[in-house]
Amino acid sequence: MAGYPKSPRPAENKDGFFSLTLGRKKKQKEVSDLEQEGREAIDGSNGSVDYDPSSFHLEENEERTMIDKLSLEDPKVKELQKVLMEWINNSLVEQRIIVKDIQEDLFDGQVLQKLLEKLGNIKLQVPEVTQTDQGQKEKLTAVLDKVTEQGIGGWDEGKWSVDGIHSKSLVAILHLLVALATHYHAPIRMPEKCSLKVIVITKREGKLDHKVVSVEITSTLEEMTGGRFERDAFDTLFDHAPDKLSLVKRLLIEFANRHLEKVNLTVTDLDTQFADGVYLILLMGLLEGYFVPLYGFSLTPETFEAKVHNLQFAFELMQDAGLPKPKARPEDVANCELKSTLRVLYNLFTKYKRL
Repeated sequence: MAGYPKSPRPAENKDGFFSLTLGRKKKQKEVSDLEQEGREAIDGSNGSVDYDPSSFHLEENEERTMIDKLSLEDPKVKELQKVLMEWINNSLVEQRIIVKDIQEDLFDGQVLQKLLEKLGNIKLQVPEVTQTDQGQKEKLTAVLDKVTEQGIGGWDEGKWSVDGIHSKSLVAILHLLVALATHYHAPIRMPEKCSLKVIVITKREGKLDHKVVSVEITSTLEEMTGGRFERDAFDTLFDHAPDKLSLVKRLLIEFANRHLEKVNLTVTDLDTQFADGVYLILLMGLLEGYFVPLYGFSLTPETFEAKVHNLQFAFELMQDAGLPKPKARPEDVANCELKSTLRVLYNLFTKYKRL
């Protein structure tokens, strides 16, 4: 099984723990499959677009997509598929499941069911073997419903669907696997900025138009791992000075309460009280001196998705204030991962500690 990549040795910090600057500017992660339009409609004779218009029987304004064949030869695309297959096979080795082709072996939901059950330590109430298309789609529906329930992928859910996976869409399957690997902190290194070129064919006024768009499958390593593969002072703190953790937590709680008490709020449990994003949003307004409109977020988020939405909004407010984008992911804070919460709060402490 692939092991965790070696982390660089943290540099000696002569000025102490709190002299380190956490986080750095990164591009905002795109959330739409077809958001990056690569180029306009191109001439079919250019070589990379290879399709027979007569084979497409589309209704007016109907749209169909297919992957540019040359895109499949991209080394990053090949590496991503290889890494993901190894991860799946290593995860399911006890069940003697071997994936050799991502599209052919995952479209019916059987392997995805076993993988999700293994990773999430859950059991789905579905038939073990399904041969019919209807049975396979019902299994896929159960799998994807559980994925949504577990908060996997956040706002990326639109990148996969039952029909997309069952039709063996490589884009949909890869998006789902990357989301699973990210959510469950798979011990793998996926290639950064991996993308596929997709041909979008549309029928307009009786004619077929086509364009090529670039669909991002993976983002940066730091975004996909929440900074787990880039060690910082918090890694050092947790690994080598856990006795000082309570001191750090107390310092950050005192910092937050100094401002939140102005609106009659008090933090007593740093591990959980920031998980829904409400305190972070209100704290940003207090630190920057403005009132955050209540329609911009949920004061009482009940679902995981609502909590992630609040946290994403809080992160946007931080960046608007000139802070670096937090290294932690909103999903990690919503899952009450202490190290991620500490990173976000220390980002604020560094800038506003003298207020």
